[in-house]
Amino acid sequence: MITIFHIYYGQQEMLPIHRKAWESHRQEVDYCLIDDASPKPVRGMKHPRLTVFRIRKDIPWNIAGARNLGFHVAQTEWVLGADVDHVVTAEALDQIVRLDMSDPKRAYVFRRRTNDGFIGCDAIINILMNKKMFFEMGGYDEDFSGAYGKEETFFSRCLRSKGIRVIKSDITLAWFPRQGCTRGLSRSRSKNLPIFEHKLRLLKEGQYVNGPILRFPWERSQA
Repeated sequence: MITIFHIYYGQQEMLPIHRKAWESHRQEVDYCLIDDASPKPVRGMKHPRLTVFRIRKDIPWNIAGARNLGFHVAQTEWVLGADVDHVVTAEALDQIVRLDMSDPKRAYVFRRRTNDGFIGCDAIINILMNKKMFFEMGGYDEDFSGAYGKEETFFSRCLRSKGIRVIKSDITLAWFPRQGCTRGLSRSRSKNLPIFEHKLRLLKEGQYVNGPILRFPWERSQA
């Protein structure tokens, strides 16, 4: 069994889409929603295998922290983390559970397709990997939280440095692009780019060590 978690920030229109997908799944899966201090909390989502966790401090662009929390609360050996606008269909899950999960130093990323047929790249934002290996490599670096960009790129470099093989799967998730939840937030990389360059140098020199994670209050919430 695997855990599927999604990071949520006010995209309420996505909740019934996920619930419909979960009801169509033919395998037993643990589901988790990470509410990243959304002004519109998760409501009306009832499922026997769903848990909801809410970050209590609204940190801009807290992607790293929310992903760390998703892996932290998962109760299974393998975990699939994705943004809330990516949906694991029944057909996709049928294929995902047949992937080789015998090697913890292997991870999978997935393509994404919109309703009009546009296919996005194999993005690291949708990743299936071993939970123990995720934390052995340090998880996401939360120094990137609070400003836009580079946390995913650096995480990808960390995977490579730890010898984790990232496999680009042919499996495709349904994609419902949403931007309203981040409207008004700065997308300037001026703060995170120097952080990225500094940490990348440390990584190449074998000196990089991630700092503490889960640097915010969080709680289990009612859906």
